[in-house]
Amino acid sequence: MAFSEQVLEEIQSKADIVEIVGSYIPLRRAGRNYKANCPFHKEKTPSFMVSPSKQIFHCFGCGAGGNVFGFVMKMENLDFPEAVRALAEKTGVELPRFTRSQFETSGYALQIYKLNELAASFYSSMLSGTDAGRRAASYLKERGVSDDIAAKAKLGFAPDDWSGLINFAKGKGVSVELLERAGLVMPREGGGHYDRFRNKIIFPIFDIKNRVVAFGARVLDNSLPKYINSPETEVYIKSRHLYGFNFSLQAVKEKDFCIIVEGYLDFLVPYQNGITNIAASLGTSLTELQARLIKRYTKNVVMLYDGDSAGEAASLRGLDIFLQEGMQVRVATLPKGFDPDSFVRAKGAGEFDSLIAGAADLFDYKLGVLASRYDAKRSSDKAKMCAEMLPTIAKVSDAVLKSEYVKRLGERLQVSEGALLSELKKVRPDREYEPSEELSSSAGKSQAAMAEKIIIGLMLDDPETIAQVKEALKAEDFTDGGTRKIAEEIFSSYGDGKSFKPAQLINKLAESELTALIAEATSLTDDIKDRAKNLSDCIRWMRCNNGKSRLSELQNLIKAAQMMGDEKRVTQLVAEYSGLVKCQKDFARR
Repeated sequence: MAFSEQVLEEIQSKADIVEIVGSYIPLRRAGRNYKANCPFHKEKTPSFMVSPSKQIFHCFGCGAGGNVFGFVMKMENLDFPEAVRALAEKTGVELPRFTRSQFETSGYALQIYKLNELAASFYSSMLSGTDAGRRAASYLKERGVSDDIAAKAKLGFAPDDWSGLINFAKGKGVSVELLERAGLVMPREGGGHYDRFRNKIIFPIFDIKNRVVAFGARVLDNSLPKYINSPETEVYIKSRHLYGFNFSLQAVKEKDFCIIVEGYLDFLVPYQNGITNIAASLGTSLTELQARLIKRYTKNVVMLYDGDSAGEAASLRGLDIFLQEGMQVRVATLPKGFDPDSFVRAKGAGEFDSLIAGAADLFDYKLGVLASRYDAKRSSDKAKMCAEMLPTIAKVSDAVLKSEYVKRLGERLQVSEGALLSELKKVRPDREYEPSEELSSSAGKSQAAMAEKIIIGLMLDDPETIAQVKEALKAEDFTDGGTRKIAEEIFSSYGDGKSFKPAQLINKLAESELTALIAEATSLTDDIKDRAKNLSDCIRWMRCNNGKSRLSELQNLIKAAQMMGDEKRVTQLVAEYSGLVKCQKDFARR
């Protein structure tokens, strides 16, 4: 449900961030702001700040930040709509309710939920009601899927018919346009539609409220592609869901950890054999939103992907994502030739539990993977291993554990702890870590990111500066993707004549990675005294820095103009080139 700006502003006006944060953690006044030890990571010296004037929070230690909704989301492990409802209840703000007619004109979500349930019942009836469906049911039994779990998960079969679902849905009064909007049919060239899923086993995908939001489909033979899935719709965004998580929520909370596997059968067979704290990532690419969904119920994860190279790569990606969310992650390794469902069928649930209990911590797993790729006796390979390990270690929020990992890495690779700590300081979340020889260029990236953040912060602090920035820079001049998106939003709002504050902009970008960046940018400007000079310097620095790439482009343009004999064009380009060179020299002398 989308909330209007007026409703969000009313809640914010009544939910003072100092009072809300102060109800969770003790705050101490620090000048115009309040400070505390950050509730999101362990620290001895307070780096967590709350600004009553800007109605935001920001931690200079772990980078967390946002407005009052974002704080409640992180503290209570809620999504944005849930946080809005919680604060509305706390502040006595009554949220608007949709009538049926309003809903039908505002979106198709409710209709798609109902249509997905209808489609699931159709596919389920085909699994037992047709000869082809019974062959599919036999295949599932061969893979170890019981009738009980098939019924619980509403498994089904799509007949080998171009219009089987279309005809069934039409008989229920469902339009083909709605079927297409739900991703269940596809348009034909020249007109008409056909069923998306044909001659395949169907796996309905549920959200955590047990609603069918999409479908996965598998072939019965070895033809490719093996799996096809629903497209994203009003009710389904793949990166937000985990297969089977609706069934395993209670067990995950009780056991306080979640086992992450890859595919549908990897979930179904272990689950029916009593391993109930498990979920599948709908493919090998785990996402930040999936990690946050798990974090609402536990902060402990064991990853169990196939032992092949794709599974190994997926595990490494997942490690960093979970660490970034402040979660504890271990990795269990399957014997070669096994996936989770075949392992349970061959070895039993007891052996599976032992495999999970023996999961390696992130350090041992990743270093083991790197040791299989590189020769740790060669200095050049040691450097490569360090370059891949340090960004992962940098994401560990616990300072003691981080220090222990650095020590262990030094011991394993026979590299001095001091050298590793020196390199670790170069790792920043806003840019990729680069080796020492690239230090000068990476420093330039860091300075660029800082200048862009300061400009964003100054614009949010004082909207009168927006016109000055718009005159000097375009949104495309912001080299960081995050600051560029924020600049676009600011320029757009300013152009529409809307007034806004940082907390309001955060609402507009809720549930994105930009909320913490906005909070950080506005916090950076707190101690700036000469704001006009800082803004001018940052704009000038950005224009000169961006000019470096323009210089290379100008060199090529000058050569092309010379070859064409266009002297007027050459003169113009040379003048621009000389101006940029002078700008950079002047800035270098500052």
